[in-house]
Amino acid sequence: MSSPAPQVDLHAHVLPGVDDGAADQSQALSMLERAAADGTRIIAATPHAGRCRPEAIFEGVGQLNALAEHAGLVIEVVPGCEYRLGVELVARYRAGQLVTLNSTQYLLVELVSWVEWPPYFAQAVYELQLAGLTPVLAHPERYPPVQRRPELVAEAARAGVVIQVNAGSLLGQHGKAARRAAEALVRARLAHLIASDAHDPRVRPPAVASALRRVSELAGEDYAAWVRQAAAEVVRGKAVRLPEMELAELDPRRSWLAHVRSWLRGG
Repeated sequence: MSSPAPQVDLHAHVLPGVDDGAADQSQALSMLERAAADGTRIIAATPHAGRCRPEAIFEGVGQLNALAEHAGLVIEVVPGCEYRLGVELVARYRAGQLVTLNSTQYLLVELVSWVEWPPYFAQAVYELQLAGLTPVLAHPERYPPVQRRPELVAEAARAGVVIQVNAGSLLGQHGKAARRAAEALVRARLAHLIASDAHDPRVRPPAVASALRRVSELAGEDYAAWVRQAAAEVVRGKAVRLPEMELAELDPRRSWLAHVRSWLRGG
């Protein structure tokens, strides 16, 4: 039997002093210590794009790796950035102004507005793909439009978008609606990556192991292993073949029943 893929966290605000993540190097190091203790071996520093220049990201990642090595941590920090999805991203990419996940074809994006699904979503995704990029949509389960209509995520996946769900959502740390949506996406095989979206060492820590175990409970060990493998392939720039969807799991009635069963089991 082949050994399991390394645990990879592709969304973490661990770069110090640039956004609402780690405040300084001391807090950043604490986050890396927490991630390493949780079993993460590769973590992507993904600051909000509006807060950090590309060159500062690469410089900061180098400093974090030096800190981790000095502290004896078995973890590697790789570059990334979290961008707001828009049609202008292609021009910025061609101008060399975007930082992809570990300098691969994968680009982490979030929605501009949390209250509506953008009408230009399909066009923006298509333009990015024409430029050779694969969008990774961050935390869709936290968006109210997705909580009301999770089939929006299925449409994104059909277009080739890789879906990243927050570990905290699966553990109830972002509210009941986000948890229900995250669980439905997992059961529907529409949660392709689990990442921490960490912002600090304690309240929103860089921990994903518990969420991966929750994926196993919801969708089986094989799917949890696939999710873990997918993150390892993304960080290496390999093409990820998305799994066949189980769209019946997006039915709100089925999700409600599954939620009740989980509660009765103490999950």
